[in-house]
Amino acid sequence: MEVLTYPTGTTLYKIGEVPSGVYYLLDGKIEVMLQRKTGTFEYGTFGEWSLFNLPSEETVTTVGETTLYFIKPSEIGTLEIPKLLITMVSSIAKRLLIVDSELSCCSEIPEYLGPDKLRYFNRVHPNSFRITDGVFQDMFQIKRLYTSGYYKEAFEIAVKLLSQPFPEELKKEIMVWYTLLNILLEPEKAEMHFSRLAQKDYAEHISYAYLYTFFKGGQKQEVLDMFMKAGLYLPKDTIVTLEGDAANEGYFLIKGYLKAVKLYEDREVLLSIVQPGEFVGESALLDAQPRMVTLYTMSPAAIIPMSSQNIEKAVERNPNFVLRICESQLKRISQVKSLIRLKNITNDEQRAIATLKYFEPLLTKVRLTCKDISSLVDVSIERVVDEAKRLGYKIAFDGTITV
Repeated sequence: MEVLTYPTGTTLYKIGEVPSGVYYLLDGKIEVMLQRKTGTFEYGTFGEWSLFNLPSEETVTTVGETTLYFIKPSEIGTLEIPKLLITMVSSIAKRLLIVDSELSCCSEIPEYLGPDKLRYFNRVHPNSFRITDGVFQDMFQIKRLYTSGYYKEAFEIAVKLLSQPFPEELKKEIMVWYTLLNILLEPEKAEMHFSRLAQKDYAEHISYAYLYTFFKGGQKQEVLDMFMKAGLYLPKDTIVTLEGDAANEGYFLIKGYLKAVKLYEDREVLLSIVQPGEFVGESALLDAQPRMVTLYTMSPAAIIPMSSQNIEKAVERNPNFVLRICESQLKRISQVKSLIRLKNITNDEQRAIATLKYFEPLLTKVRLTCKDISSLVDVSIERVVDEAKRLGYKIAFDGTITV
């Protein structure tokens, strides 16, 4: 690590370049240009792309005389990493919010959201859940008790939940915990308890992968361990964030897909699709502010909620996991910029075709409709249908696009 001082107007790295290391701002100001919008920073880190050998999606320039620590990727493991990682997560979050705001400016998205967003959502998605519902708070309590060694108390909550009329997939998640706690409480009957869960029926559940490793043995996996301590399994159509609510947590998506939308009177305006390995809800890590979008599960999903305090604890215990969050944030910057480029295509036909091709890898995994594509890039539904058919896609009766 070395201390470097640059005169005003020095470009540290440009869009498309892989920076040679991470810069930690000590004094002065840094200007970051992501697309058309820029941001000025008096604190933070830059050049994190270098840690993952990723081409930069930003141009970073000094404003006035600026002094920085310069840290080579090979030096990261030798430094006081907790403070550095926390600063990195926060700094990337600020830049991601800048590019997110530019994405929002590309469409005419109404500011008026209607009198009751939740009532509209429930009408369109009947029998949906919210992450704040009691069942998920009970699951958190089971995990807290399990982590503290209070297996009997955790088991009693699992028994109570199993008696309630939840969807089958959610029942399976509870059943995994019921089995794990049964094994701990009755180790002499462990084989019997474990054999009740057919692997083919539970293979999609991350908790079952943990149970299998716990019972059969195998290499411990950090993500599985964190999910069992602090993660949640969510059924399809579960609201993770609702626009207007206070932002208290970010979310690391392990499995499944989330849909980011704006709710407006009787319709949803698609903003983006969140994929496994991505971290969302960055605003919770910065100044407290209301949620700007609604996020809900497009499929059963596994997430790890993370507050600023959780991230600080995770840095101490598991810095590699926090590095994964940083990598996912940087990749989301790239994805948001791709969506901005799609929205800026002037020809409607070309814009529809490019957007359909962009989402093609997801069409076999989640339900995307012609209406979704239409609202995302401001093209008529009729145009989307025509171009989808020309590309050889199938259009279901409800407008769902399939390959």
